[in-house]
Order: sequence, then structure tokens, then C-alpha cells
Amino acid sequence: MLVFAHKNNMHTLSWNYIKEKWNHAGFQKYFRNTGWMLFSKILSMAISFVVTAYVARNLGPLNYGQLSYAISFVAIFSFIAGLGIDHVLFRELISNPEKKKEFLGSAIIIKFFAGIVAMILTVFFGFYFGQDDVSKILIYILSGTFIFNAFQVLSYEFQAQVKSKYPSVISITVTVILNLLKVIVIFFNKGVIYLSIILFVESVLYMIFYWFAYEKILKEKITDLVFNKKVAITLLNDSWPLIFTSAFSLIYARIDQILIKHMLGATAVGIYNSAVVIAEVWYFLPVIIITSVWPAVINSKKISEELYYKRLLKLGIFLTAIAVAVSIIVTFISPFIIKIIFGSAFAEASTILKIYVWACVGTFLIYLTNYYLVAENNKKGLIFLTFVPMIINIILNILWIPKYGIVGSAYATLISYSIGPISLFILKDKIKGLLKK
Repeated sequence: MLVFAHKNNMHTLSWNYIKEKWNHAGFQKYFRNTGWMLFSKILSMAISFVVTAYVARNLGPLNYGQLSYAISFVAIFSFIAGLGIDHVLFRELISNPEKKKEFLGSAIIIKFFAGIVAMILTVFFGFYFGQDDVSKILIYILSGTFIFNAFQVLSYEFQAQVKSKYPSVISITVTVILNLLKVIVIFFNKGVIYLSIILFVESVLYMIFYWFAYEKILKEKITDLVFNKKVAITLLNDSWPLIFTSAFSLIYARIDQILIKHMLGATAVGIYNSAVVIAEVWYFLPVIIITSVWPAVINSKKISEELYYKRLLKLGIFLTAIAVAVSIIVTFISPFIIKIIFGSAFAEASTILKIYVWACVGTFLIYLTNYYLVAENNKKGLIFLTFVPMIINIILNILWIPKYGIVGSAYATLISYSIGPISLFILKDKIKGLLKK
């Protein structure tokens, strides 16, 4: 009877504890914030997934590969347009909300002019290294997105205020519009050039909607944003390692498709990218989870170092568990997924997917480590996190693509992505101390 009573009391205490936490105002705030982001990403992903399948099936591996190659080529230069300031800006908007106009205004101006430079360089290198006229035209069109992307920094003000509902609505709206346009283009038998124009329009729509939301929802004026030279220098000074890490990350994330195009042709890129699209669709999970709870993690450091590192550790374990679960499920159903989504013409992608999806584990932890290193302003750690995997990925792709084809590239990606979690040893002393308690 005593044992039964004890268990009953424990059950009551557990239920009361859960109920108390659930009703906590802070929890509800972050829960709703995360819910909106999760809903937006899942819905946008579902819509994009269906349309991507429709587009790929109608384009075929060759044309789909041409478009994928151009997107990868342009993406490599996006580090110039971004300048790595996004994470730093988010941190400053949380820590110094009273200076948001200076930080937002300075960030927009910096990224606008950086976008112009990125566009010019992309066009220049596209002209000299593009393999054919179609690839060059696609690259020229997509490079224009760099200029308009500057205004997307406004989304970080919504996130800093834990108001992700509005960026989520914007994301859904833009996704619906763009994918409807893609369907129309394919329905009328238009080619990849029209699709690249739609991708260019995406950046313009985001600028318009964020501008509108900033003024109507937050009741602020874009014209009130101020460029402050000292703030700009602060952003660039703190973000310069992120410029390199962003460049390294983009290179080792996209170099495989570029090398495949040059060594094996556009058709191989189309097959390979169909697997990549499915594997990387899950990468929204760590972004949503970390972005939503990061203000709480950062603020916990003001309470105690122990609480700060405990939250980091729990977040890391949670992300790892999700990544492993996703990888196992996708591995078993990969042939079915490829056949249903892309069709028999892309059947070879099933093998690639089984390999590539396991990069989720390393990638999820890389996201967390990157946020941590930015918060700690650990410049050496940030550079290490991306430079070493980039070098490994480039070397392995050059060695294995000629020998093993796109399968070799998939293994090269898996290995290089798995190197990232090594940087977690930066936290080893803190983690070991917590595990002993």
C-alpha cells in the first residue's frame, strides 16, 4: 500500500509539474513562437516538395541538372552578399533592443552594397567558367537576387521580439506565389530560364513583404532606420570570421554539384541533386528549434554558467536524437521516396539518398555549435568548424568522383559533414563537468 501510495504521489507531482510548466507564460510564448515557425516550414516544405517533384519530372535529369548547377554556382558567392552578419545581428537585437534602428539600418546598407559586389563577381566568374550558354544565362539571372536579399534582415527583429508568426506568414505567402508560378511555367512548356526568373522574383517579393510587415505590424518606419558607422564597424568586426566560415560552408555544401557537372555532366547533377533535396529538406528542423529557444539559452547565461551549459547539452542531445531518427527512416524508404517523388528516371538517386541523409547528424550539431561559437565570439572555433570539412570535401570529391561517380561524391559529403561535430570538443570540459553532477 505504501509503495502504491508513493507511486500515486509521484504521478501527481509529475503531472502537476508538467501542468505548471505548460501554463508558464514564458513557455507559452516560446511554444507559440516555435509553433508558427514549425508550421510555416512544414507547410512551405510540403508545397515546395510537391512542386519540385512536378518540375523535376517534367524537366528530366538533364534540364533539372542545369538549373541545380546554376543555383549551386551562384550560392557559392552568397557569402559576399551576406558578410556573415546575420547571427551577429540577431545576437545584438536580443542584447541591445534599444539600438535596433542603428543595427538594422547599418546591416541593410552593408548587405545592399555587398550584394552588388557579389552580383558583379558572380557574373564575371560565370562568364569565364560557365560550361554552356544556358548555364551562363541562368547564373546571370540568379545573381540579381543578392541585391534584394539585403532587406531580409528585417526578419531578425521579429525573431528577437519572439514574433515569428509574421515572418512565417510571409514565408508561406511567398512560397505559394512562387510555386504557383513554377507550375504555370511547366504547364505551358517553358524552360529553365523562366524558372530562374521566378527564383529572382522570390527575393523581390521577400523585400516587399518584409518592408510592409515592418511598417504595419511593428509600427516602425524603414526611413527611420539609421546607418551608423560605428555600429557597422562593430557588425563587421564581429562577423569577419563568419565571412570565412560562410564561404567555407557554402563551398563544401555546393562544390560537389559543381564538380559533378564538370566531370560527369548535367544529367548526373540532376540525379544527385534529387537525393540532396530530400536529404536536406530536414535541415529546417535545427534552424527552427535553435532559433526559437536561443533567446532563452542566451539569457540563461545571465543567471548562471551551469544553467547555460546544461541547456546547450540538452539541446545537443535532442538534435542528435532527431537527426538519427530521420536518417534511419529515410534510409529504409529511400527507393520508394525517389520513385514516388521524382519518377523512374531518377532511380539511381536512391543509393545516393541512403548515404547522404546520414549527414543530417553532423549538420544538426554544426548548426548548434555555430550558434554557440557566435555567442562566445570564438573566432578560431568558427573557422575550424568549416575550413577543415571544406578541404576534406574538395579533396575527396576530386579523388572519388572520377573513380566512383556520384556515389563517391555522396560519401565525400557524409565524411566531411561528420567532421563538424569534432568541434564540440570545444565544450568538452563543460560537458564532462555536468555529466559528473
